[in-house]
Amino acid sequence: MRPPAVRPTTRGVAALAAFVLVAGAAVVTGTPELVPLAVVIGVPLVVGPWVTHRRARRSVASAVFHAHREPGAVEAGAEMQVRLSLTHRPTHGPDLPPLGLAPVGGQWRARGAGTEGASRHHRLAPSVPSLLVLPHPVPGTTATCGLAVPTGRRGVFELPPQPSWVHDPIGLFGAPGPVTPLVIAVVHPVPTPLDRPMIGPPAPVVGGASAVHAGAGDGQGELEGIRPYVAGDRLSLLHWPAKARYGTWFVRQFGVDGAAALSLVVDDRAGVHRRVDFDRLVGAALWAVIETTHGARAVRLSTLSGRTYSFEPTERGRADARLVLATMQPVAARAPARFAAPAADAVVLTTATGAARLTPGSPGPGPPGGSDGRGGAGVRTARVVVV
Repeated sequence: MRPPAVRPTTRGVAALAAFVLVAGAAVVTGTPELVPLAVVIGVPLVVGPWVTHRRARRSVASAVFHAHREPGAVEAGAEMQVRLSLTHRPTHGPDLPPLGLAPVGGQWRARGAGTEGASRHHRLAPSVPSLLVLPHPVPGTTATCGLAVPTGRRGVFELPPQPSWVHDPIGLFGAPGPVTPLVIAVVHPVPTPLDRPMIGPPAPVVGGASAVHAGAGDGQGELEGIRPYVAGDRLSLLHWPAKARYGTWFVRQFGVDGAAALSLVVDDRAGVHRRVDFDRLVGAALWAVIETTHGARAVRLSTLSGRTYSFEPTERGRADARLVLATMQPVAARAPARFAAPAADAVVLTTATGAARLTPGSPGPGPPGGSDGRGGAGVRTARVVVV
């Protein structure tokens, strides 16, 4: 165990300056009456480092920190806390010295952003009034306190290990004590509701299973009936007898059992979205994933920059989606052709500024048409949803 590095506080520096001033005045002016005052000031300066060192060694040997988040992940802007627990491990013996923790609000950083400032060298120990007073457990017990997590923006953030501080009784010197563990917090976007028929759940069904031919589902699940055609539906699902009877396009509708995964595409091109609009975009993507997976249907999420993720209709899948979308940021393509073309049956989520820069020619609600395969971003047959 390395010996704690004892450092003076601002109060200790002031006391040292006062001692030098009084001692110098006593010598220069030949005033012996100032000697007792110099001794009164000098004794704590001599004893303080020794007391602080002993206290720091005892706290490091006897105390240990644990931390966990409450809750594990939150929406941006919601309340989140880190429960910091301090355990006094020996079951008998002297009490722990008072411990303090420097404010940690400015120490949170985006995960993977580097380690700048994580291990700053403190020339001076923080003063006692500037510290958060930590709980003081008796031997063999644990005490806890709460630390607020900044949740103003989405992302995965981490709080590097922070040293606690021990001081002498007067607060002239300080030394680092036990260190807190690394804490990671997930702040995911706020789900932004979309119009349900636009993200893939079944539209109102016309007729019943008897209106279509049995076995026409090709392994996609139980056939429920037919529904009006929505731009982007697969042409193989068209129901021609309904077209002849009703004069408009319908497609066959199947139950969720065995249904193909929803193909969801997020427009993550850099330079085409405003920051607030992009945050709303990823919030809409999260809402679509949550709603779809709650309906027992998986989601295949991809981006125009080429990233691909799969989310199963389980709590684990929804947790993975929150984590992925918490950190999603716009990506710059090295060339316009580098952006991936979405599948014909995909739902493309974009913003108003992003839609203006997609390849024109997205289908409307009219009769379906084929794709020539030459539409720059491949959105000619995909459903484009502007959020």
